[in-house]
Amino acid sequence: MPIKFNFYDIYGCLIPGFFLLAVLWLPFGLIEGKEPDAALSSALVGVILAYVAGHVLQTVATNAIPSSFLRGRFPSSVFLDADNRTFSSEFKTRLAGQINRAFDLDVYGGASIEDVRRDAFFLCRSVLIKSKAGTYAEQFEGLYALMRGLSAAFGISVVYYLGWACSGLLQFGKTFDFVPESWWSWQWSGLVVLVGILIALAALVNINRFKYAKSVINWSLLLAVFAAGYHLGLSRMGTSEQRGQLIAAAVFSFLASERCYAGYKTFAQEFAKAVYRDFSNYEKPAEKHGANSNPDAEAEP
Repeated sequence: MPIKFNFYDIYGCLIPGFFLLAVLWLPFGLIEGKEPDAALSSALVGVILAYVAGHVLQTVATNAIPSSFLRGRFPSSVFLDADNRTFSSEFKTRLAGQINRAFDLDVYGGASIEDVRRDAFFLCRSVLIKSKAGTYAEQFEGLYALMRGLSAAFGISVVYYLGWACSGLLQFGKTFDFVPESWWSWQWSGLVVLVGILIALAALVNINRFKYAKSVINWSLLLAVFAAGYHLGLSRMGTSEQRGQLIAAAVFSFLASERCYAGYKTFAQEFAKAVYRDFSNYEKPAEKHGANSNPDAEAEP
């Protein structure tokens, strides 16, 4: 059976997944001069691994990089403010009237205006998807998902490379005479990876009941990634030149992550603009749609 991907699958999962696998493999290539395993680099296996890695990456990125980046608000809500100049006053008045007629929602009234605008945005998006009139918006949706995924992948690689670079230098076992140095190096670094992942999973399960769940997830995963790099480099790190290469890779990854995040914010805002413009230009948005078909609904721009 052939594998079929939609626009979001390719830009949001597959490409960021390939980048994540590449940055995780890079230290092995730099230090050992190895090429990727032939079985793993085959077309079908590589696509499947990248797709799965991309899904995991987007799950992490959604928590770590929220779409409410305009002072804690979504662009789709901010753009409708009376003092916002993204759209003209005439266009916002026309758009509000169209939304009210189509969905019986007032985007300028009520105490829960943020919730109303979020619902209105989802419904506008749903109309465009059903009518297949939102191709332009889909492109921006894929691009902002791509940039968010790449920003997360490069951000993870910063901590991962630093873990490799520090491998063997953090000799905590010397603090306690009764703890063998080699035991700390191997056993404790592996234990930190496991504990970090378990804490992140526990916080993810209770994300709606624990106020700081997202912060716990982010920091525990970063600790696990650092420990994983440290653990993997114990038997491989040998020269200061190799450490310097990995530190340089970490610096480059940091800059790349920052640029990708800037691109993410730009495309997320363009996505919100495109949805409103396409909906306003759609002539028959009369049917009411209750379901949100946006595959990235939790990260509404």
